[in-house]
Amino acid sequence: SQVMRSVRQVEQTVSWIMRKYVRFLVVGALTTCTILNLALHAGTGLQYYCRQECLTTLLKGPVTSLDRDAIFHIRDYWVDEPAPRGSYKADFSLDNPPWGSMNNWKDAYKFINDYFKTYKTPGTFVEIGAQDGEFMSLTLFVEQQLGFQGLLVEPNPFDYQKLRAKGRSSYSINACATPEGGHRKDRLWLRYTPDNLPPLLHRVQEGSNRLIQYVAVEDRELGQTVMVQCFNAGALTLGALRTAFVDLLVISTHGGELNVFSSIPTTIHYRMVVLVVPLATQEEVDELQSLAKRRGLIPVFHRHSIHILLPQNEVKFV
Repeated sequence: SQVMRSVRQVEQTVSWIMRKYVRFLVVGALTTCTILNLALHAGTGLQYYCRQECLTTLLKGPVTSLDRDAIFHIRDYWVDEPAPRGSYKADFSLDNPPWGSMNNWKDAYKFINDYFKTYKTPGTFVEIGAQDGEFMSLTLFVEQQLGFQGLLVEPNPFDYQKLRAKGRSSYSINACATPEGGHRKDRLWLRYTPDNLPPLLHRVQEGSNRLIQYVAVEDRELGQTVMVQCFNAGALTLGALRTAFVDLLVISTHGGELNVFSSIPTTIHYRMVVLVVPLATQEEVDELQSLAKRRGLIPVFHRHSIHILLPQNEVKFV
């Protein structure tokens, strides 16, 4: 009987241990599942939180100048197709436009045309500040006579309608080139133009629109403003012409030309650059030379407010 009592005590002890052990395993398993479940839910929550926060942060930040989506957006929604070759009909000689005598304009026009006449195949160009696509256009000859394919950029919606009606055989965009990196909306100032001005002066006044920050405060009441979309000039180039190598760039924006040029990433290459801007101080002259040097260019032509840059390795000093 003593033996039997000992056996029962052992069985009871083992049973108690087993019950405790199994209970521990169940509680442990439940605890593990709970922790794992919480971790998974927390992970999902964190992932959702991060996704939302990162997206919000990304959208709040500036879009880079050569952002791929921005370039495709320009190409898909902003670029207007060229008119067929032969659509443009000038009522003057393209060798000698009627505004040739204004501010040494003809000298620059001839310099550009003579330079590109040596090309055996047609090149490419971008003209920023194209106005109506004809008046004082420094790309008209290379497009019409030399067969160049180009892009005309004009933010003024009224001038842009005239540009499209001219039938230029180049792509065109009704937008402005931003004077800083990235892309943004901005206000364009349009000068009121009296109807009783002489024809050439009337066209000069019509084309003198500019971004509002380049208009003296006391002159702002002489015009009105419209909101315009601005893109980086490098993105405009890639969006329309689909190339990072362009033969001719003309910038004539009545303010901010050096800034527009400076903001273009150096991965976009232009062989000849023409800046139509009065350089009023030595500081501005130095800035132009610095911008040219950064791109391997050098100023070779200065007439009134027209400055032409060419690759440094093409220029020989004698």
